[in-house]
Amino acid sequence: MRRKDREIRDPSAILDILRSLPIGHLAMSDSGKPYGVTMNYFAETRPGLLPVLFFHGAKSGRKAEILARDPAVYFFAERDDGSKDIVRPDGSRSVTNLYVSVAGEGVMHSVDDAAEKRRILLAMANAFSSVPFDFLPDAVVEMTAVWRLELSALTGKSNPPPPA
Repeated sequence: MRRKDREIRDPSAILDILRSLPIGHLAMSDSGKPYGVTMNYFAETRPGLLPVLFFHGAKSGRKAEILARDPAVYFFAERDDGSKDIVRPDGSRSVTNLYVSVAGEGVMHSVDDAAEKRRILLAMANAFSSVPFDFLPDAVVEMTAVWRLELSALTGKSNPPPPA
C-alpha cells in the first residue's frame, strides 16, 4: 500500500469494518475478462487466522459458472464518509474524500453440506434482519448456493487515517 499513513493494520479493526459494511464487491475472471458483482456477505472469525467471508446466491447463472471454473476472487467493501474541504494557509483549497475500506483476495469454495449451509444462511439472515430467524425451510437451503471465501490476504484503509 503506497499510503502507509492510511493503512489499517489492526486485525480487530478490520473485522469491525467488515461487520459494519453489509455489502461488498467480488471481482472475478470470466475466461480472461473481468467480471464483478455486488453482494452482501457475512464475516466469521477464526482464532489466529484471517476471517472467512460467506456469500449466497443462485445455484445457476454467470457468477456460479465463473466460480466453478475459476474460484480465485478479489473482494472489497467501502463506506463513503463524505468529503472534506481543505484550506491551506496560503488560501488555496482542495477537497479530499473520506472513507473506510477493506480489500482482500482468496479462493472461493462451495459449501455443500446442508447443515453447514443452514447455519451460515441463518447467521446471515440474523446479521441483516432486526427480527431474529431461527428456522429456514429445507427448500430454501436446497435452492440456495453458499460460498466460503478463504482469504489469503486482507487489508484496510481509511481517510482520515486511523488514530495512532
